[in-house]
Amino acid sequence: MDIRHTFKRSAAMLAGMMMLVGASGYAYAEESTTAPSTEAATADSTEEATTQPTTAPGEEAEKEEEPEWYKAELSLYDDSLSLISYEAPPEAKNKPKEEKKKKKTEADVEPTPVELITTGGYVGDIPYVENEPYIDAQPGEFAIVTYGWGHGVGMSQNGANFYADYSGWNYQDILFHYYPGTYLMNTGLAEDEELTINGVTGSVMEMLPQVVFNEVGGSMNYEAIKAQAVAAYTYCKYNGNNGSDLRCKANPPQNVIDACQEVLGEALYYEDDYALTMFTASSGGITANCYEVFWADIPYLRSVSSDYDAALDPHYGTVTYFTDEQIKNMIERNYNVKLGDDPGRWIQPNYSEETGYVTLVNIDDQLIVRGYEFKLAMGLKTSKFNVYYTYRPAPAAPAEETAQETGESDTSGSSQESSSEEQPADTEEETAGAE
Repeated sequence: MDIRHTFKRSAAMLAGMMMLVGASGYAYAEESTTAPSTEAATADSTEEATTQPTTAPGEEAEKEEEPEWYKAELSLYDDSLSLISYEAPPEAKNKPKEEKKKKKTEADVEPTPVELITTGGYVGDIPYVENEPYIDAQPGEFAIVTYGWGHGVGMSQNGANFYADYSGWNYQDILFHYYPGTYLMNTGLAEDEELTINGVTGSVMEMLPQVVFNEVGGSMNYEAIKAQAVAAYTYCKYNGNNGSDLRCKANPPQNVIDACQEVLGEALYYEDDYALTMFTASSGGITANCYEVFWADIPYLRSVSSDYDAALDPHYGTVTYFTDEQIKNMIERNYNVKLGDDPGRWIQPNYSEETGYVTLVNIDDQLIVRGYEFKLAMGLKTSKFNVYYTYRPAPAAPAEETAQETGESDTSGSSQESSSEEQPADTEEETAGAE
């Protein structure tokens, strides 16, 4: 009996100690655990106490609901320890990724033909005007008459507008007239690609209307604006989506935006490649052959008529006056030469028999330069020009005292006549030439 009693007391004490340990480990364990009240606890109660859980109810559930964290392994970092990628949680692994839309390239898309809607409008009712303007040069002055504005190669912008207004031409009529032998295709790329204009890059519809607005404004005939949009877009495509020598003008009006949108993606082709669609403000009644201005002989940049220019183009027949001193200073500064005493020999143009553009300029029999280069050096509107010079009157020879003493007649008249004979005959025709 004493041994059993002693064993029970020992078991009860041991259970009590275990319960105290559990209570000190978890503050809320008191709600589910009770200490023995008497030493007379039975062996069954002692056994139950020794098997009582030592954690609070619901704690295990909370541990199971705690999210599982993932971290990137060291192999996922590059040498600079910049994170390359994260290990996604399980639910993210099964989520489909949104693929970024792939931009179309030249290799992805075949250009498609544009429906032909040419009108073949009749060219007529051209007002008659005097071809040559009135020259009123003073003695010692040059009069330089220019016909058009720009290099004169490719599409005449004013000419395109006149054809649309007076002959009812649409944009295709205009393009095929100024770029003979080309054909019209849609690239299929314009909605996805970008153009770089003078160092600024943007989408086609961001950049193209600004270029067109800068080139022709917003008051031209709508068909002429569309023709300009196609020419400018093609020009950029020919140069690898770059128009480094073009310029933008902000805030294009809605009609310019609409015109660009209407022909979006349309480009001129020649022999399965983009055409070099050069354009100029106006062309003096006829465009220049490319080789007359830029040396290159391009089949579709050949001379064509620009019928309304002589009557309607404000840049046709512009007369600019220079003193001979001004001309001398400009030529000597630009070409590093010392001009002779005869101003009539300073500028001797050679003309294209087909177009009337100046192809070469003989400068005082000292050097020969290209007509377009001379146009740039002298600040002229175009290389289609005529040159006129009005000689200064020859000074009268002073009367010799000996002649007066002997009663002989004054020799100034014969000196004047001699001076005139020394001047080149018909100087204006020699220096200007026939257009």
